[in-house]
Amino acid sequence: MQNKIFLCRYFSFQKSVFFTPIPQICNTCFLVFLFVLLTNLNLIHAQNKKIELYKDSVKTASNDSLKVHYLIKLSREIHRKAHDTKTEYTYANEAVELALQLNDTLNYAKALDNLGLLHRYHEDYTQALHLHSKAFELVEDKDVPYINLMIFANNAGVAARYNQNYDVAVNFYLKALKLAEEENSLKNIAISCNGLGNTLAHIPGREQETIAYFERSLQAEKDRKNSLGVAMNYLSIGDFYTKQREFSQAKKYLYELLAINQEREDVFGLAITEEFLGIAYLSEEKDIQQAISYFEASLKKFNQLNNLHKKGELFSLLGEAYLKTNQPRTAQAYFEKSLDLAQKNQQLGLIKNNAYTLSEMNEEAGNISAAFQLYKTAKAAEDSLQMNEQRVKIEALTGSFNLEKKENEIELLEKEKALKEALVSSQEEQLEKRKLTTVLLALGFGLSLVIVFLQIRNYRIKKKSNALLMEEEKQKMQAIYDRNLAQAEILVSRLRVNPHFLFNSLNAITYLMQSQQNAKAIKYLKIFSKYTRMVLETSKQQVISLKEELQLANYYLQLEENRFEKDFVFEINGLDFNCTEHIKLPPILLQPFLENAIWHGLLLSKKEVKKVSISIESKADATFIYIEDNGIGRDQRKTYNNNKKHKSMGMQITKERIDLYNKTHENSIQFEINDLKDANGNAIGTQIAFLIKNQ
Repeated sequence: MQNKIFLCRYFSFQKSVFFTPIPQICNTCFLVFLFVLLTNLNLIHAQNKKIELYKDSVKTASNDSLKVHYLIKLSREIHRKAHDTKTEYTYANEAVELALQLNDTLNYAKALDNLGLLHRYHEDYTQALHLHSKAFELVEDKDVPYINLMIFANNAGVAARYNQNYDVAVNFYLKALKLAEEENSLKNIAISCNGLGNTLAHIPGREQETIAYFERSLQAEKDRKNSLGVAMNYLSIGDFYTKQREFSQAKKYLYELLAINQEREDVFGLAITEEFLGIAYLSEEKDIQQAISYFEASLKKFNQLNNLHKKGELFSLLGEAYLKTNQPRTAQAYFEKSLDLAQKNQQLGLIKNNAYTLSEMNEEAGNISAAFQLYKTAKAAEDSLQMNEQRVKIEALTGSFNLEKKENEIELLEKEKALKEALVSSQEEQLEKRKLTTVLLALGFGLSLVIVFLQIRNYRIKKKSNALLMEEEKQKMQAIYDRNLAQAEILVSRLRVNPHFLFNSLNAITYLMQSQQNAKAIKYLKIFSKYTRMVLETSKQQVISLKEELQLANYYLQLEENRFEKDFVFEINGLDFNCTEHIKLPPILLQPFLENAIWHGLLLSKKEVKKVSISIESKADATFIYIEDNGIGRDQRKTYNNNKKHKSMGMQITKERIDLYNKTHENSIQFEINDLKDANGNAIGTQIAFLIKNQ
């Protein structure tokens, strides 16, 4: 708020400067500069003072539970004020470890929830969901304050919604709503209902439930007289009706929101409202000029607030609007401004959308070179998004494994402690019994021997039981490790595509373009685009259908065909077989064998026609896939490879992927490599035979 007040005063000052004599301007400028400097120094000092206060509280905390509380506060304050990611995570993790050692369930849940919030603020929604849901599950059946349960459930719902796990989000929001209704907490009823509305809006067929929850949240905020909450719900409802193409309803709520933000004098709120009004008019396509007016008004305010991310989005929206009014030059200028800002701000999604749009516009205008460069920019942004997504998943998996490992270690330490106490207790009992035996020795030596025998037997049984318990715990931890390792290997194996093939394909297409074979270049560019898109889509899946795998092989062989002259042919028998849709196998399984056939068999062959074929044979309990080539055969290939001193890891990686598949799926895959020879025993090619057994 202080910054907003200062900005308003600063802009009014600038306006008045134009009518002030020169000496007065200099004096005034100096005073304003001094005011800005002092204000910023005071703000920085206040921020640092609060962080140092929490650090002192951590050091001087009277007990460990209080220390956990201050560690959570400190990590959150550093995120808000200092934005030091490494430091805030360090304190948050320290709070988790200390709470775990204390065996304090509620404090441990709070520490996990705090760590989840930090991951959510850094857009790591998978790990955030894991931490929030674990925090809620820890205390769901415990006697803890209801406010903690509602916070954990709502936070889990938000993380699940951002991670697009909508069914999980609905489940947590409903739990939070039930708790809020039991306590008649209007604030938490509004939060849960708004979350449910935003989640159900993404699920087809749930439109009536969506608007009902939004209306209920809106009414709760009105009852609380919370103008900010009312404004947020008007925005949610207006956006929902826009997406449902009920534009009259959308504009009704958005105009009411505009009035609220004008009354609140909320510049950011007005900018957002004008943006969404522009989107409503743009989607309706009846008054595009009105949409442009609202986008320009919103852009002016975000420019005032120096919000570069929103400026980039609004430039893109203005480009869409001018494109619909048949003003391509103006539209292109706005798309280029948006792309420039997006690249500076590293907004990968906006870079991708703008670059694709500009690529299509340049292609239509005949600027093929510019279109191709923009297409490469879009694909690079799209690839970065995919890689970020995979990185986040792997980090989430690793984080979950480390947390579970730490919990298991603590649990094992507790059991070892209990075991030691049991042993001490057992030894004390033995001493007492021996004393008693000595006193009662007169009753009979034989009875003493029986008692000693029983004690020794009990000791051995306990020792054996303890050994079995420790072995069972060890096996449990090993199983957890193996499970997480297998999942990580699956993620990594999906990303394996030969980079040389991609670069060589692009070079071949570039050659066609440079040699004026544009029609052929466009043909193979489309095939390359389909191939890369399909690889990216299938890389998200653990298994794909045989039909999809054959289509990938088809694209691959067409691209390789481009690099040969006219002496390479291929055929695939089975693309249209219905049975191939139900057979599952790991993605990109056949390509390494096709690469070997082409590069180590056909490329070295002197035959006039070099051929690769794929054929499918389906039976009731199994499916056979045959890859054949008429190359030089394995014997000559080994000789060539020895001369080259080259060792390929392709077959080893493929075997590992098949072994991993066989371990984690009911079906199994086997393969063998056969040498094809003529009647005289001369090599005429190689055959790879796959057997997919159906359980």
